[in-house]
Amino acid sequence: MTEGGIATGNQLLQAILSGQVPRPVRLFAAQGLLPIPREDLFRLQAVLSSDPDPELAAAATQSLQAEDVKTLIDWLEHEDLEPVVLDLLSRIRSEDQLWAAVAIHGRTSDETMRMLARHGAPLIQDIIMTNQVRLLAHLEILDDLRANPRVTQVVLRRVREFEEEFIEKAISGQLVAPEAEGVSIEEALAALRAIGAHIPREDAMPYPSPDDPGVREEVERLGLSTYGRLARMSVREKVVVALLGAREERTILINSRNRLVVRAVLASPKLTESEVERFAAARSVSDEAIRIIAGNRRWMQQYGVIQALAQNPKTPLQTALHLLPRLSVRDLARLARDRNINPVVRRRAHEFHSRRR
Repeated sequence: MTEGGIATGNQLLQAILSGQVPRPVRLFAAQGLLPIPREDLFRLQAVLSSDPDPELAAAATQSLQAEDVKTLIDWLEHEDLEPVVLDLLSRIRSEDQLWAAVAIHGRTSDETMRMLARHGAPLIQDIIMTNQVRLLAHLEILDDLRANPRVTQVVLRRVREFEEEFIEKAISGQLVAPEAEGVSIEEALAALRAIGAHIPREDAMPYPSPDDPGVREEVERLGLSTYGRLARMSVREKVVVALLGAREERTILINSRNRLVVRAVLASPKLTESEVERFAAARSVSDEAIRIIAGNRRWMQQYGVIQALAQNPKTPLQTALHLLPRLSVRDLARLARDRNINPVVRRRAHEFHSRRR
């Protein structure tokens, strides 16, 4: 490819993104009829696949879909492509080999990587788990992998091991911030949507939401505007605050929908026994929090924690039933009258109470 060809491709791409290219030229590019290097044509067609004009978008999409996947992969491996081009191509073509090339590419955006993590085959999952620098900077990807319906047990095990190692390093102060942050394409995609673009397969494969409803709802419920920043933090930032922050911050973050954040709260060296008891009784906490608390031998020696778990509807049935013999007569009587807990637990509490009385 000549230097002039690269310049022409770049100029056309920028002109198309800014809406300055006449429709006939865009149509020729979409159909693959422009006299420019094929590599530049691929870039143009990827962007045109989201064109507001349905005919142009269909023509560009069909052109890229007709290309041999090996040709596209070779292009990916030898070109310094824009993140938005990589993202759009991964929506047009979903072959494992091509997605693997996108996952390996150095300019793939964090949003695209999260989408691949949530929808990719085991090959893609393995590539993503191997990219430790990306994972350290964007722990949200771990949740995306876990949410993938095709995730393998091997990948789930590696996710758990990574999370455990991350928390251990954070507690010991060995955690080093990643040197390079991943690129983002939020603004590029927003610009495309602003001119009416339809991102291919956006409905079928949406980006995972960066929002953490549990934290946001707790902040709003408590009216703690000072801690509104917690709702806007990345998972990595929340984990660090969960481990090293104040009691008020742990109170909010225990409600996170992210399992790693919850585990970080319960692994905090600043966590007190009274906090654990309060978390065990809270009906807003996640099942993960209840599971961790119930599995901790030291905490399960505290009567307050036992009593709190027994009356919490989120506690697994078998766990709750196992705790009943350890409760006082007064607490058994209260559980036997509690209409908010599992009827089985209520009935067994009544039976234990009757025997002891």
